[in-house]
Amino acid sequence: MIPAETIERCRVYAGRSRETTDSMSPEPAQRLSVLLGAALGQHLPLCWHWAYFNNAVKPEDTGHDGHERLGLFLPDVPLPRRMWASGEIEVLRQLDIGEPATRHSQIEEVTFKPGRSGDLCFVTLRHDIEQGQLCIVERQTIVYRQQGRPETALRSSDEPVPQGYIVVPDSTVLAYSAITQNGHRIHWDRDFCRDVESYPDLVVHGPLLATLLAQELDKEPKPCRFQYRAKAPVFVTSPFRIEKSGSTARIMRSDGVEAMFAEYF
Repeated sequence: MIPAETIERCRVYAGRSRETTDSMSPEPAQRLSVLLGAALGQHLPLCWHWAYFNNAVKPEDTGHDGHERLGLFLPDVPLPRRMWASGEIEVLRQLDIGEPATRHSQIEEVTFKPGRSGDLCFVTLRHDIEQGQLCIVERQTIVYRQQGRPETALRSSDEPVPQGYIVVPDSTVLAYSAITQNGHRIHWDRDFCRDVESYPDLVVHGPLLATLLAQELDKEPKPCRFQYRAKAPVFVTSPFRIEKSGSTARIMRSDGVEAMFAEYF
């Protein structure tokens, strides 16, 4: 049970804001284009803005998990695991590559709830991205949770991938971390995954999985709304496939577990 005074200390972070400006250089988008095997034009495809607005973090401001340490901008939540839980992106106007943009971020809400595996904390942020005018309104929910039970691998790395399924190789996970400047150790440090987080292997980024679903749904880039929700982790040894039906798509693991669901409007 988290003490009431700790909960209140975290809740006062609601309302904090941060502003980040990016030159929107074409290089991150070009690297994503190669990594994802996707064509690139003048505008950023859906979800590719996650490769921008990621400033470097000083070593003294880096937490034990590789992220910017809690308490600087995000609340100092006393729960060890953190991950992107869900989000909604409204594209009002596509971002132009090469034109400077500004992202205004604000913590909207900090909520504590009981879960099946213990206490949970949900931090909801709103990001407004502008290029002369408002282009993207994004709400992102980060969940913090207790350690929970160890996760089990669906297959060993030397076992064949079932027909009809794919896996995300280490090289893709490491490249996506580099492109998005994501230092979270669950994506590159196997010892940390196994010994600290009780994961069987490297974790595939939730944003990367959401981007794969966006590619399936956003065939004709235009103003749109995209929602996604992570339901279960995917590791580099986890076979999965993408199932699309109309305006929805999902990441389905080979054990029948739905790892992520997305909807496009």
